[in-house]
Amino acid sequence: MKTTLFAIAAMSLAGTAAAQSNVTLYGSIDEGVAYINSLKSSASSGSALRMDPGTMQPDRFGLRGSEDLGGGTQAIFQLESGFLGDTGSSVVAGKLFNRTAWVGLTNDRLGNIQLGHQADFMFDYLGRLSNGFQLTNFYLFHPGNFDNLANQFQIDNAVRYVSPIFGGLQLGGMYGFGEVPGSPSKSRSYSLGAYYTNGGFRAAAAYTASNDRALDIAGRLGITNTLGTTLVPGVMTPMSSVKSFGAGTLYQFSNLPVQINAVYTQTRITLSGANARAQNVDLGTAWHYSAANTLNVGYTFSKYEGARWNQFSLGNVYAFSKRTQVYVQGTYQRASGDAQSAAINGVGVAAQRNQMVVSTGVHHSF
Repeated sequence: MKTTLFAIAAMSLAGTAAAQSNVTLYGSIDEGVAYINSLKSSASSGSALRMDPGTMQPDRFGLRGSEDLGGGTQAIFQLESGFLGDTGSSVVAGKLFNRTAWVGLTNDRLGNIQLGHQADFMFDYLGRLSNGFQLTNFYLFHPGNFDNLANQFQIDNAVRYVSPIFGGLQLGGMYGFGEVPGSPSKSRSYSLGAYYTNGGFRAAAAYTASNDRALDIAGRLGITNTLGTTLVPGVMTPMSSVKSFGAGTLYQFSNLPVQINAVYTQTRITLSGANARAQNVDLGTAWHYSAANTLNVGYTFSKYEGARWNQFSLGNVYAFSKRTQVYVQGTYQRASGDAQSAAINGVGVAAQRNQMVVSTGVHHSF
């Protein structure tokens, strides 16, 4: 990686063309109204009608830019912040650019080097093949989001390399420094990924390992007794390690306005020598039945030790333009086994084993 970085830097010095730069402001805002049949809290339980932001796409704004350094090399950067459109508050208090903040160099022949706060390859490569991404519904990411396909965990202090595309294949790797004196493995993260494209076919595989990543298992799943201890809902507990891997595929039919996708992920969570495993399987299809309408249908099976969840989804997106859409979508989840509560991602733990959310809203990108 050091050799590649120095090579890119050297090639940038060799360029004689005048530097040209550009900066782009971009973003997305998505607001909708959701009905939820069952929610549980410390104060009360029951159905709820509320505004849910970022259901079709996350609310965010950012800046990205580049400067031509000559010789096929550019300086690049990206800053991105997630926010909640219903209240205007930041997704992560105290972090202005909570989704990404990096600077780097890119070269046509050598690839990209980026340094800073960045997404891992479980999200960047595998997440884009999942039901949550392809069926444009945040509720469809997996219970707990331990595999991070929903990009709620980013790696700090990271050096990331992404190769050029060779024959449709791109490879990536990144390392996040823990920056704890005397303990190089504490709070350390690393991630690997591969992404392949050939016509309408796509495939991806990814792996991420993080030490001391904090999780709220009780608050996300409604399971308090796990990993040899009793967890408190709403309290983020640092895990000894969280290791996720997965693979997925997507196929867009050439003679039909239909695509299908499938993803498998597994996450191994360790706390003080005790282990738990989460597994997920996505199956989804999108039918573009008119120039403006897309019908999305999905199924997900999720498992955390002896707890199981089966989830079904149906939605329709109507596009006024490439930047503005309205949507109606429904998601139903049934818990079984050791799971006493349904727990649709981004909704909250139910007061029973069945949970349903129906939402409608408007999305606009800029």
